[in-house]
Amino acid sequence: MLKRFFRSELGAQLPIKAGGTVALAPSTRVPDINSVYGNVVDRKKWYWYDTLKLIPGATVTTTPYSFFATGIGQADPYNPTANTIKTKLETNINPPGNQFSSPYDMVLNNLGFLFSSDNRLYDIKQIMKYCYLEFKILDKIFFEGHLWRHPPGAGLSGFSTRTSESFYNNGIPAPGEIYHFGNWAKYIPPLTRFSLTLTFPESVGTAMSTLTSDETANGQVTTSLPTLLTSNQGGNGIWLIAFMNGLSDGPVQ
Repeated sequence: MLKRFFRSELGAQLPIKAGGTVALAPSTRVPDINSVYGNVVDRKKWYWYDTLKLIPGATVTTTPYSFFATGIGQADPYNPTANTIKTKLETNINPPGNQFSSPYDMVLNNLGFLFSSDNRLYDIKQIMKYCYLEFKILDKIFFEGHLWRHPPGAGLSGFSTRTSESFYNNGIPAPGEIYHFGNWAKYIPPLTRFSLTLTFPESVGTAMSTLTSDETANGQVTTSLPTLLTSNQGGNGIWLIAFMNGLSDGPVQ
């Protein structure tokens, strides 16, 4: 007869009694399971996410775009439609943003950026080519650089027989194909400020002496910041989800 075990906080394997009853930890005589971890928190695999939406024809700004700064129920600062309120479709961060309310915290294993499946390749290139990211805890930069370094390991995959239909993203849809921080994962305590920003510091002409043929054909000018395709050009705007993936503690139910 096979015995079932679970691992205690001290590393010992303790048997689960017949009928599914969880054994008591010898030292404390209290249940030793994840949802009663230390009688304090519920530890789980989790991801926190936020969404940046840009309309077709939008020109980006030099002011950094901030993820996780606007919580559920707050107005989306980047959506031009009046009184657009963020729901769990866009984010699961709670007000006031840029921090976790107690007892929530996180061990951050990776950052990911996922473009919506209907975003045009031209627009995705304008974002990935001309911006850089910064991730800070308090005022220290822990990660910086380009979006391609942080693929989501998620998204759609397949093929289409529909004329002119295609799909591109930042990486491939495989959970293991991410930039995993491993032993260098970062801990974000409750009530501790963190930030994730995308910045477009240069006009297209400053970044490149000449435009690409695609940029010229789609009306981009050297003196302007990157501009998305208009609706008349077949643009759908940008829907970009940034997420922090790892372990998170929450209240015991």
